[in-house]
Amino acid sequence: MFQVRIHGRGGQGVVTAAEMLSVAAFDEGRHAQAFPSFGSERTGAPVVAFCRIDDKEIRLREPIMEPDAIIIQDPTLLHQVDVFAGLKKNGFILINTSKTFDQLGLGDFLREWRHERLCTVPAMELALKHVGRPVPNVPLLGGFAAVAGVLQLESVIKAIEERFSGKVAEGNVAAAREAYAIVKAEMQEAIASAGQPQGGKPPTGGQRVGFTSVGASIMLKQMEGSRAVAEAVALCRPEVICAYPISPQTHIVEALGEMVKDGTLSPCEFINVESEFAAMSVAIGSSAAGARSYTATASQGLLFMAEAVYNASGLGLPIVMTVANRAIGSPINIWNDHSDALSQRDSGWLQLFAETNQEALDLHIQAFRLAEELSLPVMVCMDGFILTHAYERVDMPTQEQVDAYLPQYEPRQVLDPSEPVSIGAMVGPEAFMEVRYLAHAKQMEALELIPSYAAEFKAVFGRDSGGLTHTYRTEDAETIIVAMGSVLGTIKDVIDEMREAGHKIGVLGLTLFRPFPLARVREGLQNAKRVVVLEKSMAVGLGGILSTNVRMALSGLHMHGYTVVAGLGGRAITKKSLHALFRQAEQDALDNLTFLDLDWNIVNKQLEREKAHRRSGPVAENLLRDVGVVAARNY
Repeated sequence: MFQVRIHGRGGQGVVTAAEMLSVAAFDEGRHAQAFPSFGSERTGAPVVAFCRIDDKEIRLREPIMEPDAIIIQDPTLLHQVDVFAGLKKNGFILINTSKTFDQLGLGDFLREWRHERLCTVPAMELALKHVGRPVPNVPLLGGFAAVAGVLQLESVIKAIEERFSGKVAEGNVAAAREAYAIVKAEMQEAIASAGQPQGGKPPTGGQRVGFTSVGASIMLKQMEGSRAVAEAVALCRPEVICAYPISPQTHIVEALGEMVKDGTLSPCEFINVESEFAAMSVAIGSSAAGARSYTATASQGLLFMAEAVYNASGLGLPIVMTVANRAIGSPINIWNDHSDALSQRDSGWLQLFAETNQEALDLHIQAFRLAEELSLPVMVCMDGFILTHAYERVDMPTQEQVDAYLPQYEPRQVLDPSEPVSIGAMVGPEAFMEVRYLAHAKQMEALELIPSYAAEFKAVFGRDSGGLTHTYRTEDAETIIVAMGSVLGTIKDVIDEMREAGHKIGVLGLTLFRPFPLARVREGLQNAKRVVVLEKSMAVGLGGILSTNVRMALSGLHMHGYTVVAGLGGRAITKKSLHALFRQAEQDALDNLTFLDLDWNIVNKQLEREKAHRRSGPVAENLLRDVGVVAARNY
């Protein structure tokens, strides 16, 4: 795997650069994954984006902390951000500047590095010359093709032409070609002045390094997760889409809005509303009127529509909703965990969790069928930013395949003026318990339908997707990890590495959270000696949410069980931390409740502060000052 980290500032196209790198790699028949490190950025603020390239599926979801190559779009970051953190020895460095490394003050720091891998290019000047705008990202991609030898220049140019059109595309292509020539000449000069570098002949521009083509399919596309979901939803032929924008859901409904506007998705009505509560209220109305209905939300938006969320399930309306999982406040946090969806776990909605963008795409197709057969609403949950904003390959089905799998919508109940009926009647003690039991009974029916629908999906689309749970290397496992969502990919990589070292460990991933598949979970875990539930949520005052459900499934079985809360508010869950955690678990050295990578220093400092001062101030702001966040300082 070749890993690239790109540093720049807001407005310089950092995220776009990583996306185009991934598209260029995809066009060469390789797997690629591009994703941003999003925050409360503004124009000019430091921004980071990442790209991984490999000849096999990429499951890892942690940020790139040990890159093979660094691209620096703004040299002023050298004095503000540790851009070289974790860079592998003799890795590749490409900086947007007309200065030399000595002039930048990096000569001594990089003295022992292979000089032909250290290049600069005046990308800003090239962008102004050819495009007329000071955006250095595209010229740097041309320079990267020369210095790293991972991608062909023509693949980069193809990615540029897919992204831009007309004179903008022509200008960017010219800038990339000139940057490629400048960097290639610079490399050759470095090789000539230093002699043959240690380790043999270095890679030259256009030469692939350590990869083999994995082939391609006409249905494979390299695209953002949000766009993949939008296209999958469109293939399901919704008749009403209503939405209010909230990150990180926004790209999904934006794409659907564009498709409705240009006629790609027709007949369909896209309704802009004034709030998330209104979005769910409109979905309730359209679904009750017999229209296939869809919406999407995240975080505080899901909380704002909570009353209507309960109404939708209580009325038995088959609405499909994407939840782009994001932490809920306070304090404000826009990054990923599962606290939003799990706050609505008892709302009566079915809840499906996607591990990958491919699975997110597939689950939406299955969700419409499931919702409409049971006349119950379904949430499809995908990790915000980690999946929604990640570029990777997906196999996009055809309209014919989706039509073969998803029947034409025939509602079980519908408001019809010719047959007047009211819905939402008040129900007193004489029947309320029975109504709620029937909602429960429908969810239990889902436990039977979901495996059969997953099997039919495989028959039509040719791949395993969906189902209740899925296991990985659990056959003889003494330690089994339980988790949901995108973290499963990183866990699988760690398990493979530990298996090579002789550890008997595996993972059980949950696709379905509501209704909870008690019998399937018990079956998958009953032969383990210990179970570690790794969850990106927390019940304050209790501990784990997912683990509480797992514990019910294991009632009566004698084994060690541990709850690990991880990744809250978007904290990275890294392979390094998981290796240490799983080894502790194998020794039964974990506490019953563990908080992965919790900074006990700042926690204890705040507790001591509260003991010493009654008016100790707001907790969030205190902790931000303790960790050195500038915005929290007093001036």
